[in-house]
Amino acid sequence: MNQVLSTLIITLPLWFIGVGLLEVLLMPLVGSARSKLRKTLSALFVIFATGVIIALYPLVTQAPIIYRFDDVLGFGVVFKIDFLNYILMSFAGIMFFVVGLFAINDITHDQHQRSFYFFYMLTFIATIGSLMAADLLSFFLFFELMTFSTYGMIVHYRCQDAYEAGNEYIYLGIIGGLAILGGIITLGAYTGSLEWVNLAEKFSMLGITKYIIGGLFLLGFGMKAGVVPLHFWVPRVYESAPFTLNAISSAILTKVGAYGIFRVATVLFFSDTTLLNWNDTLRWVTAKEFGVIIIWLGIATMVIGVTLALLESNVKRMLAYHSISQMGYIVMGIGVASYLGVKGAMGYSGALYHMINHGIFKTLLFMVAGVVVLKTKETNMYRLGGLAKRFPGLAFLALFGVLGIMGVPLFNGFASKSMLHHAIEEAIKYGDSSFRYAEMLFTLVSAGTVTSFIKFYSFIFLGKEKTKIREKSKSTRMMYLAMSILALMIIIIGLQPRIILDTLLIPAVLSFSYDPKFIATYLSEMVFFNMKDILVMVRVIGLGSLIFYLGIKLDLFHLHLPTWLNLEAMIYKPVEKMGENLSEYVVEHVERPLMLGDVLLYVILLFTLLLTLIFRL
Repeated sequence: MNQVLSTLIITLPLWFIGVGLLEVLLMPLVGSARSKLRKTLSALFVIFATGVIIALYPLVTQAPIIYRFDDVLGFGVVFKIDFLNYILMSFAGIMFFVVGLFAINDITHDQHQRSFYFFYMLTFIATIGSLMAADLLSFFLFFELMTFSTYGMIVHYRCQDAYEAGNEYIYLGIIGGLAILGGIITLGAYTGSLEWVNLAEKFSMLGITKYIIGGLFLLGFGMKAGVVPLHFWVPRVYESAPFTLNAISSAILTKVGAYGIFRVATVLFFSDTTLLNWNDTLRWVTAKEFGVIIIWLGIATMVIGVTLALLESNVKRMLAYHSISQMGYIVMGIGVASYLGVKGAMGYSGALYHMINHGIFKTLLFMVAGVVVLKTKETNMYRLGGLAKRFPGLAFLALFGVLGIMGVPLFNGFASKSMLHHAIEEAIKYGDSSFRYAEMLFTLVSAGTVTSFIKFYSFIFLGKEKTKIREKSKSTRMMYLAMSILALMIIIIGLQPRIILDTLLIPAVLSFSYDPKFIATYLSEMVFFNMKDILVMVRVIGLGSLIFYLGIKLDLFHLHLPTWLNLEAMIYKPVEKMGENLSEYVVEHVERPLMLGDVLLYVILLFTLLLTLIFRL
């Protein structure tokens, strides 16, 4: 058994990509009558691959695992598994399996099932490949494959709204991909390296070029993560796509964009303590400068996301805006990790912890919404109500997701939100006092999240029943199983938050150049259920409840933002219109004259040839 496992580990990238692609290619050949076989094979592959990845833990604790294939594509391909991507790879496998259970009841045989599972498995392969890639070009190829395979799930319903949402996603995805590719090419030209290795020393010497490279990477990865101001594709896509896509996107796909920002921050901005003298503070200027930008980018994303969520009545769009807001927490944590340099371990670990926690509770909330819409055919929360009486089990499971995202003690969100709150406080203490405003906005956004999910739960499950229930709707047994697994994960992490911290996060930060004394003082000795953090959350919950009361009393939730604040109309629509006009101009003034010229030339040549033949006869 050990020999088999060793062989699998040694050849992991080869068999994972090879077997995965073989299954993807064979999937369209499996007939509609064998849908159970198709789902079973998909689940078995995800379980097997995830099991092998998790089994790598003892090896990853010793040193990163590196796979190098020098003869591939003419320049070689490198894969590496370290603690950062190991955590996300393991989490991705678990979430693809759990969401796959939900999909059994969500994606039925009469809804293009074969094509959905084709793209679902292709997305799984692309996600793991993106996380495992150790060179930038391989990462880019898998990252773009993930973009195009996700598009296949977005347009699953084959309706006009789905195609328009898919077009918006793919246009922005291509722009983001081109930005990343531009950053890769420029970085490779100036540093001579395309690997995810520490390039901070070289990068810091590039002058204005480093800001261009850093900006390109932040643009590309921020677009995939749904960071403001390029967030508007998220509600547009989530509204038109199946709940299964919404669940897996919130669980892990948007996290790959945040992972890209993580890698850039640790590779380009973060100096290696084994090579540099700590007294040489100039080496950290780049990290601090980009750290400030990333912190405020995260804060802006948090604020705008939660504000738009509070004004939203559509349950899909409301959850989508909260995905944007929660990504802001993660981006802010990455910014603190970069800004504080050797003292940034709390920001790093808090952001990584919140990636996991957000993936769990937001996936559960999307699944709950999926069952509600399946039973009622209603997405407007204001037209729902009283569902707790009809579906007490669903209301009970929904409560885990709601309390998790609120950050209530004993539920998983409390741990990561407390760590991120500590991180921004450390940015004030060891950095600049101006971050006090960021901390205030952090608290206000957390209260807004509480408000939003009091609204979510009360409007859907409490009060009088307003909507007719479709008693003969399709089975939801596997949906309930998936939701139960996630609820169990929320409560286990909530009750024992040190499990993730001790086994994954502390080893992860120790593998980087963070100050070991700082880690020992602030992370290793951290007590989650302390009076200070509990009182902070009590104040947040109290403030959120007050905002909810005022919102109902003053009818604030029905307000609409002015159209000039619609970033989709400001950014995407003009670019789309310009592209359409440009293509029409090219066709009208360039392509069509060329085509007509070709036809005329062809007629002249044919006529000349006929005349020649006639005279020769």
